[in-house]
Amino acid sequence: MPAPLQDHPFRRAIMDEVHARPVEIIDGPCRIRRVALMQPPVAGATARLMARFEYFASTAGISAGTSRQRSFEAGTRLVTWEFHTEFITVTWRSGLDDKQNWPNGIGLGILDESQLIGAMRIDIIGDSAVPPRLLPGFALPSLCVASLEAGTAQAVTDFVPDADGFTRFEFAAGGLSPLRRSIVARRLLEIETYRTMALLGLPLARELGPKLRACEIELTALIETLSDATTTDSVQTALSALHNLSTRSGQLSEQLGYRFAAGHAYGDILRTRLAGLRELPTALGSSLGSYVANRVDPGLATCTAMEKRLVVLADKIERAIGLLNVRIGLDLQIQNKAVLETIARTGTSQFRLQRTVEGLSTIAISYYLLGILSYLLAGPLEQFHFEKTMAMSLAAPAVLLVVWLMARAVRHQHAGHDA
Repeated sequence: MPAPLQDHPFRRAIMDEVHARPVEIIDGPCRIRRVALMQPPVAGATARLMARFEYFASTAGISAGTSRQRSFEAGTRLVTWEFHTEFITVTWRSGLDDKQNWPNGIGLGILDESQLIGAMRIDIIGDSAVPPRLLPGFALPSLCVASLEAGTAQAVTDFVPDADGFTRFEFAAGGLSPLRRSIVARRLLEIETYRTMALLGLPLARELGPKLRACEIELTALIETLSDATTTDSVQTALSALHNLSTRSGQLSEQLGYRFAAGHAYGDILRTRLAGLRELPTALGSSLGSYVANRVDPGLATCTAMEKRLVVLADKIERAIGLLNVRIGLDLQIQNKAVLETIARTGTSQFRLQRTVEGLSTIAISYYLLGILSYLLAGPLEQFHFEKTMAMSLAAPAVLLVVWLMARAVRHQHAGHDA
C-alpha cells in the first residue's frame, strides 16, 4: 500500500473556507436583525476584537467555536458574529414579537471601538406574499416589492432606516423549503450589508474631489507656462512645482486607492447576491435589483471616474517632469560643450605660450652659455691668436642647437610622465 501523500500547506485552510460561513437553517417565522460595524483603521484591530469576543464568550459561558463565524444562543435568541477583513456583522434571530433592537447579552457592549455602518431587520412570515396591510408601513417613493425564487416568495422594503437606524424588510417565505428560506434570507442580509459597504468610497470621493480638481487646474496652468521656462531658474521653479503636485496627487491616490478597490469588490459581491435571488418584476413597486443598481452603480461609477482622473493626472505630471528633465539635460550638454570649448581654447593658448616660453628660454640659455664660453675660451683663443668674435659666431649655432635639443628632451620626458 503506497504511503499517504503530503498535503499542501494551504489545503486545510482552503477546505475550511468552504464551510467557514455555514447557512443557519430557519424553520419558520422569525425576526432577524443584523448590524454591520467598521473596525478602526489600525493594524490588529480585528485581532483585538476577536480576543475581546473570546473573553466575552468565556465569561458568559458560551462555546462559540474558533472560526471567523461564531454562533451561540443567548436566551431566546440565536446570535451569529462574522469577522470580515475590515468590518464585522452581528446577527441575531428571535420571535416576531421581539421588540428590542439593542438587546443585552449578545456581546454588543464590546463594540465600543467600532462604528455602525449598517443595520437591518427582516421579518420572515409564513405567507407566500406580503399581505397588503403591511405595505402602508413603507415609504412609497422608494418602495421595492420583489418576487423571489421564480415567484414562490416575496420581499418588501423601502431602504429607509427607522428611529433606531434599522432598515426594515418583510420576507414572505411560506412557499419555500427551510433550506431555500435560509439561503434567501442570508442573501437579503448580505445585499443590505454590501450595498452599504460598496458606497463607502463615495463620500470620500466627494470630499476629496475639490482637492483633485485644484491639482488638475494647477497642472493645466503650469503646463501652459512650460514653453516660457527658458532659464535655469525658471525650469527649476517649474520642476519644483511639478514635484509638489506629484506629492499631492500621490497622497490623494493613497487615501482613495484602497477604498475604491474595496468598493468595486463589494459591488461585485452585491451583484452576485442580487442575481442569486432569481427576482421577477411586480406591478407594486420597483424591483430590488433595479433599485439597488440605480443607487449603487452611479456611486461606483463616480469612484471609477475619479480613479481614472487620478491616473491621468499622475501621467501628465510624469510627462511634464520628463520634458523638464530633458530640457535640463540639454542645457547641461550645452553648458558642458561651452566649458569644453573654453578648456580647448585655454589649452591651445597654454600650448602656444609654452612654445613661446621655450623659445625665449632657449635664446636666454644660449645667450648665457655663449657668455660663459667667451670667458672660458678667451685665454686659449688669445694664445692661439684666434679671433674671439669669429669663434663666438661659429659656436653660437651649435650652442642654440644643443639647448633646443635639451629643452625638447625635457618636454618629452614630462609628457611621458603625464601619460
